[in-house]
Amino acid sequence: MTASPLADLLRAWRALTGVELHYAETPAASAAPALSVALTHDGETVGALSLNELPPNFSTEQARRWLELCGQLLAAALGERRVADGLAGEVTLAWNQLTFLYEVLKINTPLSDPWENAEKLSRLASQVFLCRNAVIAFSDERGLMYRAAKPLDAAEVQSYFYTVARAGTVALLPAREGAPSFLGVRVPLTTAGRAIIGLIDSERGAFKAGDRQLAESLAEQIGTVMDNLTLQRELTASLRMKHELEIAAEIQASLLPTHLPQPPGIELAGSVMPAAQVGGDFYDVVELDDGALGVLVGDVAGKGIPAAMFTTLVRTELRGQLLARSTPGLALQRTNTALHPDLDRLETFATALALRLNPRTREVTYASAGHTTSLRWQVAMHAPSQLQSTALPLGVLPELKTSERFFTARPGDVIVLYSDGVTEAENAAGKVFGLEGLADVLFAAHPAPAGAIVQAILDGVAAHRRTQASRDDVTVLVIKLGQPNPAQAYRPFVLPAELSQLPRLDELLADVFDPPVMTPSLETWRHEVVLAVTELASNIIRHAYADMPGSRLHGLFALYDEWLTMDTIDNGHPFDAALTPHGPVDPQTLPERGLGLPILYSVMNTVQYRRLPPNRSHWHLERRLPPLA
Repeated sequence: MTASPLADLLRAWRALTGVELHYAETPAASAAPALSVALTHDGETVGALSLNELPPNFSTEQARRWLELCGQLLAAALGERRVADGLAGEVTLAWNQLTFLYEVLKINTPLSDPWENAEKLSRLASQVFLCRNAVIAFSDERGLMYRAAKPLDAAEVQSYFYTVARAGTVALLPAREGAPSFLGVRVPLTTAGRAIIGLIDSERGAFKAGDRQLAESLAEQIGTVMDNLTLQRELTASLRMKHELEIAAEIQASLLPTHLPQPPGIELAGSVMPAAQVGGDFYDVVELDDGALGVLVGDVAGKGIPAAMFTTLVRTELRGQLLARSTPGLALQRTNTALHPDLDRLETFATALALRLNPRTREVTYASAGHTTSLRWQVAMHAPSQLQSTALPLGVLPELKTSERFFTARPGDVIVLYSDGVTEAENAAGKVFGLEGLADVLFAAHPAPAGAIVQAILDGVAAHRRTQASRDDVTVLVIKLGQPNPAQAYRPFVLPAELSQLPRLDELLADVFDPPVMTPSLETWRHEVVLAVTELASNIIRHAYADMPGSRLHGLFALYDEWLTMDTIDNGHPFDAALTPHGPVDPQTLPERGLGLPILYSVMNTVQYRRLPPNRSHWHLERRLPPLA
């Protein structure tokens, strides 16, 4: 069977896709083409279309949908031809619809933007559907976008959206007095937004079922293209954001010193843990010409490349001021004067702390422009004190008024400078880590070297957050003043107060006590110590932290020439040492809260407990080392 629509369709398909589309009057019984579709009209088979191979760049699903659409339209044309060759008008209409399909195939390629061709599609639709006007419209949070064959008011388009929405999927309205006939089809979208195809004022008085079928097929195709376009736009934006974050991370990393000076009697260590969105954190340490150290920590408000660029400016200006012998307060004032116009214009600001340390005299001078309160562990007080801000942040006012603070540190003191990503870290319940959380870490970890203290703080923040993602950079810089008689090895730790964490104690002990040859006697000694410290940790978790979910256990293993020590800090309920007997005991007579603690007194040489104000408990354990040979 031959027909002009058939020949033109086969030719158009070959021109568009580069592969042959085959027609047969009866479906093949034995052939196995890649895709095939039977053509039926009024229940009668009028032929079949098939593909022996998929067109390039077409998925199987895309090819199948186009083949079915071609089959529907061709079946209508061929069926009408079979019924009556005299129905030339219907055949011509079907041919026009196939021509429209051909144009849609040309326009809606996978990489095309439908809005570049929507007006052309609207004009073609008005010709094919024999209507006065046609419109393709899309609406989302950005507003209304539409293209029409002829001028159309936005209010009318909105009314068509409402009509289709009220009808569900398809609105088919006859002409009424003062209102033309209307066929509206919702465009199916899997992405955000709503879209419709609207056909207005049929020249035949009313739209027919065939019009609806073609309009629904067209809506499906346009919906696919719109979804692809939206996903492509989102992917492009995501890749652009990823690229910007990579650049910002590179800028931020370039601001960090590759190594920190380590003058005699002073240890320095620092770390920046970037969040998912890179912020403006930085730290720096410069050696001044008089032998002093200039220390900087700062945080520029904002995320991404803008924050990273301003971080470069702030850090460079502050560094230059310290190298030019400005005092910490004067360095902040001059930096504010230089950068205020730019910070004010972009409605942003920066916090910063500048500190000067004389390693020989241990004299410290600092000034802080709105930066997060820092901490100083004071050995003499066995407690931390606060280094508070002395001025407003940089960029708030044209002139910055600041003051400086002075103190003389002692051997064993620890100065902890950090960003608000530490103290403002939240857990799943929304509770922040806070100054108390940082102080808890220092109570346990302060004897350790600077690098170990930095890691303990990061571990503390991680144990507090657990599965909660970090929303801000976590920056820590620790200055440790040397202390007499240090241990051979330290291992501070912070663990979630959960029984599942107890096996970690064995691993932590191995970090400080791991002899090259583990003899049976050493293995027995180590096993007994692990048993004792595990019993202590279990007692703290079960009883001190009873009904206190989300708590943490802070501790420190230390190895000396002849002793192994362990210290723990917790914020739980106080312990009544009178409940635990110290001599030989009958386990059956032990109260519940003292059941495991006698092991401590039988294994460890020293067991001490004290309550630290306002609400901390401190356990100190010691055991003499066994002979290693």
